[in-house]
Amino acid sequence: MVVSKKKLILLSSLVITILFSLPRMAILLRMEQANWNIDHRLMDFFARTIYCFGVAVLFSMVNLASHKVRIGPVRLNMASLYHRIMVNTVLLLLVGFFLIRIHLLFFDPLSGERFFRFLFNMTLVLEVIFTILITQIYRQFFLNYRMKITNEQLLKANAESSYEALKNQVNPHFLFNSFNTLSSLIRNDQEKAVDYVNNMSDVFRYVLESSKRDRVTVEEEIRFIKAYSQMLKGRYGEKLQVDICIDSRSKRFLIPPMAIQILVENAVKHNVISNRNRLCIHILEEEAGLTVSNNLQEKKTREASTGLGLHNLNQRCRYMSGKELVVRRTDQDFSVTIPMMDYEDFNY
Repeated sequence: MVVSKKKLILLSSLVITILFSLPRMAILLRMEQANWNIDHRLMDFFARTIYCFGVAVLFSMVNLASHKVRIGPVRLNMASLYHRIMVNTVLLLLVGFFLIRIHLLFFDPLSGERFFRFLFNMTLVLEVIFTILITQIYRQFFLNYRMKITNEQLLKANAESSYEALKNQVNPHFLFNSFNTLSSLIRNDQEKAVDYVNNMSDVFRYVLESSKRDRVTVEEEIRFIKAYSQMLKGRYGEKLQVDICIDSRSKRFLIPPMAIQILVENAVKHNVISNRNRLCIHILEEEAGLTVSNNLQEKKTREASTGLGLHNLNQRCRYMSGKELVVRRTDQDFSVTIPMMDYEDFNY
């Protein structure tokens, strides 16, 4: 279980305070054994202990921060190591400058003032370094933990998406319609029947193979969609039109596997397809990504749907590129834009 930031700051600050207070406590005990009057030194000890705890809390908060701050014209991103180093350096100089002067106002140094300043600054530097090390270890642990959780979520989304896609392909209705179409083609046009079997083979092979991957090229997905749409056209004929317009340069880009299929399948599943109401699905590239759109003619009775397909597709896009699906709906059309990614765009 990950410790919350507040608890970590308080616990680590307390540990650092105890650690750095032990040498001073040992000196006090020796002074007491030597029958020195330590009342004044006891107040000095408590003041230094409070300084120590306050400094540990302050630098822990600074080094665990990950948001962006603006100080006048300067913008700082606390997630950046270089920005944190700069902030720590400036803060250390300021804290050291003011703490020494405040302390000397109320307490006389046990040794000379020059030696006291040196010792005070050295202790402060060591404390700050120790605090930064603890927070850096926690940051790394937290980042690894978050990456592990994100990977698990992606694996779950991929598994659910692959299962949903596979289920859609092998459900009894799909198989029944496919075999009916194939039976009709065998009787009427054996050449088309052979093409249909080849497309069917390509579809099932791609579904099984893509379940093992988290990304495919646009070219691979388009090749699959062509086989998939030919199977659909075997059932719907000219009542279903699937137009693909993708520039050859864009085919090297990456998208989640089965991304286009989910959108095409949803369009076929939720819209009326008849001689009077043809369904036209357009797959084209836009500046924002790859768009799948269709004319909207929703069925009065909706088919049962888990809603996992679109949700998981959005989760996978967000994980891999930091971008989400863009869904647009009008009275006439429905479209979804999938962000296309290059290799350097992935959030790994």
